[in-house]
Amino acid sequence: MEAPQTYSGPFAFFKRHFNGDYSLGRSYWINTFLISMVAPLLGILMLPWLGENFPARYSSAGVLLITALGIVAWTWAVSGTWASANKHVARGGKQGWANAAKVMIVLGAFRMLGEIGTMTGPLGEHWKVALGWQLGPDVSFQVRADGKSLLVKGGINDGTAEALSKVLDIAPSVTTVVLSSTGGWVRQGNMIAKVISDRQLNTYVEQECTSACTIAFLAGKERSAEPNARIGFHSFKSIGASDKLGEPSDIETARNAYRQAGLSPSFITKVVGTPSEKVWYPSHDELLAEGVLTRQSFGGETATVATAAPTREKLAAEFKKIPAYDALSLKYPGEFEQIIDKAWAKIEARKSDGEVMAAGREQVGQLMGRLLPIASDASLLDFNRLIHDQAEALSRKSAAACVELIFPTGTSMNTAAILPPDLVARELAFMNDLIRGSDARNAKKFSKQETEQVVMKVLGSLTPDQVQMFVSEEKRAAAPAAACAAVFAYLGALNAIPERDRARSLRVIYAAN
Repeated sequence: MEAPQTYSGPFAFFKRHFNGDYSLGRSYWINTFLISMVAPLLGILMLPWLGENFPARYSSAGVLLITALGIVAWTWAVSGTWASANKHVARGGKQGWANAAKVMIVLGAFRMLGEIGTMTGPLGEHWKVALGWQLGPDVSFQVRADGKSLLVKGGINDGTAEALSKVLDIAPSVTTVVLSSTGGWVRQGNMIAKVISDRQLNTYVEQECTSACTIAFLAGKERSAEPNARIGFHSFKSIGASDKLGEPSDIETARNAYRQAGLSPSFITKVVGTPSEKVWYPSHDELLAEGVLTRQSFGGETATVATAAPTREKLAAEFKKIPAYDALSLKYPGEFEQIIDKAWAKIEARKSDGEVMAAGREQVGQLMGRLLPIASDASLLDFNRLIHDQAEALSRKSAAACVELIFPTGTSMNTAAILPPDLVARELAFMNDLIRGSDARNAKKFSKQETEQVVMKVLGSLTPDQVQMFVSEEKRAAAPAAACAAVFAYLGALNAIPERDRARSLRVIYAAN
């Protein structure tokens, strides 16, 4: 009989098992079972710690390493058990137990191959992340010209929170973080939220803030968004998770994040019930009711115009890129320069886009008041339809915005942000046609009697309270919804005039103003 091999050194246990020199019972029930538990235990202990304290690539690298370690350990364990089964009879054991052990090893191998097959997709995701792949595009930072707002645009990627802190350190006058992101890593969203909360900053959304971006947004002391901006929510999903709603731990992470932000249980339930590949975009009214938004915005609260146009010449060049303003600069250069002067004065005072636009719009309004009496009949009819459609669109978002459109007070409002894009395009196209088509030969003089007849015909369909809305700024400010209704009644009365007489009636009204 061959003398038993002796083992020594730190790897004696591993060598002895691999060579099958432990009993079959110990090899199968103790060594293989215990070694097979090492990888799962490491995963339970290490991966949450890695995920909470390190960038995503470290967690994914940890998953790959532990998975590889588990496969190697299992292969070593069953190889040793197989070798022990081969020696089992020679050591006085029964062949049946040796055969049973080998059958279980073969079945386990099939199971292991099946598990590896199902893990191909998740492991592929982890491999990409471990190599540095990020959920969103590269992030960029831009301190706006007003010095009070900082744009964070792109993915909520690894390193974004640290970079944000550094930018804020060198721009201490910033009071608002402007977010434009489709999301990224939840851990980074929480880290950005802490930066914003610790510094007591406001948050503002331009275009979109979705997924992990919402965690950062909710940390704002005061929270608002462009009128057409979208704020979207869905369930969290960790890397490699197969369930589109995420693992139970992902759902709990989402619940905790939004619970800490003060959102209601019903709102959170809808969030976690939205699959990760879809997005739920609540309306601004829903967001205001829930407290996601702390106030409504008319848009234009930052200084994008001033940032894009650092000089008066650059500002004029940007305006001339719009056909309507280019036509204005050619046909009415004096009026064009006045618009640029008004807008540039606001930029020099480091005012927001809304204030810049309001100043320019006020000047444009005065110009239109001079051009409408000499406009073509087609332009007069187009203008009435345009104003009606714009007022209707604004009334669905804000009665105050509807009133500001018709009775401008200089309140900061970016109509390009609050109006639907098609109405913005229509307004610019109308301005272009009005400027190019205006002709002093279109001017007409009307008798006092005809003017009174037209005015009384239009106002006669309004109630006394509605008429008061047209003459009292205080009443309009106190009851914007009633003022907006008065606007629709007035525009409706104009539209009720037979089409063959409508253009002349409009000319009478604009000539009288």
